[in-house]
Amino acid sequence: MKKYVPIILLLATSVAKSYAQPNEAFSSFARTKDSLMHIAFYDKNMPAYKKQLAEMKAGYDKLNEKDKEEFKDQISEEYYYLARAYATAGDKNNALANLELSKYDNYTDLLEETDLNNIRKEPRFITYINKAKSERSKHIVTLRKDAKYNEAEQNHLPPFTYQSASDPNLVALKNAYNLDSVAGDGDDISRIMNLMKWVHYVVPHDGSKGNPKIKNALSLVAECTKDKKTLNCRGLAIVLNEVFLAEGFRSRYITCMPKDTSDNDCHVITMVWSGSLRKWLWMDPTFMAYVMDEEGNLLSIEEVRDRLIKDKMLILNPDANRNHGFSQSKSWYLDYYMAKNLYRMECPVNSTYNYETQNGDHPQAYIQLLPGTSVPQPVTKQEKHDINGYTIYYTNNPKKFWAAPADDDAAKKYAETDYEAAINKFKNYYNAPKKDEMNNIFYDGAASMFTPQLMEGLLKKYGSMVSFKFIGMEEDNKHDDIALFKVTCEKSTHCMAMSLDKNGKLATTRFKTYSNYIDWVLAKSIDNDKRTN
Repeated sequence: MKKYVPIILLLATSVAKSYAQPNEAFSSFARTKDSLMHIAFYDKNMPAYKKQLAEMKAGYDKLNEKDKEEFKDQISEEYYYLARAYATAGDKNNALANLELSKYDNYTDLLEETDLNNIRKEPRFITYINKAKSERSKHIVTLRKDAKYNEAEQNHLPPFTYQSASDPNLVALKNAYNLDSVAGDGDDISRIMNLMKWVHYVVPHDGSKGNPKIKNALSLVAECTKDKKTLNCRGLAIVLNEVFLAEGFRSRYITCMPKDTSDNDCHVITMVWSGSLRKWLWMDPTFMAYVMDEEGNLLSIEEVRDRLIKDKMLILNPDANRNHGFSQSKSWYLDYYMAKNLYRMECPVNSTYNYETQNGDHPQAYIQLLPGTSVPQPVTKQEKHDINGYTIYYTNNPKKFWAAPADDDAAKKYAETDYEAAINKFKNYYNAPKKDEMNNIFYDGAASMFTPQLMEGLLKKYGSMVSFKFIGMEEDNKHDDIALFKVTCEKSTHCMAMSLDKNGKLATTRFKTYSNYIDWVLAKSIDNDKRTN
């Protein structure tokens, strides 16, 4: 029998109830009952378990509708564990009856839980698990049905802003927890990972509770480490967001919500801008989770949603977990839980320290991304996240919502001469590749790929590079930072694409690139050269 995990530690389908504040009296009562059921489960004492569950259910039945919604998943799991206990005892009828009472719909658990092996061939169980499977699938179906956005939508939105790391509060945060040391001195990806993992290990998660009233990383981490308190996913995402800001990264915390506006079971994660990859990255401190494609490339929230819809490969990091012990599966976390919660996305307009502490120092505003072509007017609401009075703006345009940081150094525009200087270095290295020259030409992540061996292979195929000519910037590139060059080699004339990082090194490097637009530009350049000569 697998280890019984108390519900106060694992709410499988209620990980992130960020909005509702629980009924503390019933929560305390339920924790006591859960502990007693925990003991009865280990002892295989069904009468004792049923007694505690009956008393807990009687208390639950007296709650108002709002509190019943808040605690329904806890009741569900108590019946589920009773069903497991009956199944291992060989009592199939009671196992199936309690499973049906549980309405437990975690398909992955139901599929893999060995305690249920005794009832797997029962028609009632087959009907039940098939229903759970369809529940999982329906979230992706919902995403696919409403997959389209409206990139032409031009409603006015306030610009996203990101607080400077020089802000005194962020400096204090960095110094208090020695974040420079936590991040390390590697590239931006390793620093991002180290900071995310640090928050995960320092701050324990409990999705059944609210967060303290003071909502900044200094205060939240101090309360969790000194007073052994916990945070829900929103609190963890806020902490990670401010940690990223303190280390000079641009980041936002994103509330991921379902289509059903009455469903408060959402999840909050953090996205951070990688200067080397020129994109936002999915970072979830609650589960220490990030997501990759089949080639191991880190993905953004936007990319994960798109790949779920198109049924493309998604890989969850194998060490993703909750509270350092409960492993997460891709099938539950992405295919079920996040598929449900990637319908609507919302984040603060201003990414700053202490943004959600109710102190009257700043007006709060949020932008919410919705699929479709219908954009509600901005609304001012009276209470949410313990904030009194805030505005939500809406958009159907993902380009606006996922816009790159305007002030990020890595996204700055370079002059034509900067690109020419960089490609000239590339030309010299290409024609006579030497290992010690790589780091002077490529950013850290690419230096390991453009080895002398690779360059020698290209040299053999295309011949030495004779000349190059700047022919313009690549269209349909949201950063407007990829330069196109006509490259003349001994055996080929083709187009090379490149962008520069903040240090002027080659970031995007496509030695030979093409598209209808690029082919047209290259042909036009070749034709003009012929006319000139």
